[in-house]
Amino acid sequence: MLSFSEKRKLQKIVQEGLISLDAGLSFTEKRKVQKSIAGALSRLNVDVKAENQKLADLIAGKFDGEPPERFLAILKDIATEIDSIEPIKPPTIRYIEATA
Repeated sequence: MLSFSEKRKLQKIVQEGLISLDAGLSFTEKRKVQKSIAGALSRLNVDVKAENQKLADLIAGKFDGEPPERFLAILKDIATEIDSIEPIKPPTIRYIEATA
């Protein structure tokens, strides 16, 4: 899994590459930038798929039997990795309703 700084570095490559494509580069330079963007997106995509497995397991209810402390640790890991809480809200509500 990529660290936060690695992800940020790859995101910056993509962002700067997209901006530079609008700058009227030569064909060779555009192709080089496109390859750089594609490589960065590929590495980010692989990492997202790994992260999404844990999220998919959460949504499927595989963690519903966990003790509250463990469940919260899993939620924290997922929220940190995907940098969002929106996808984890429904499984969390289901867990609370089932264990309350």
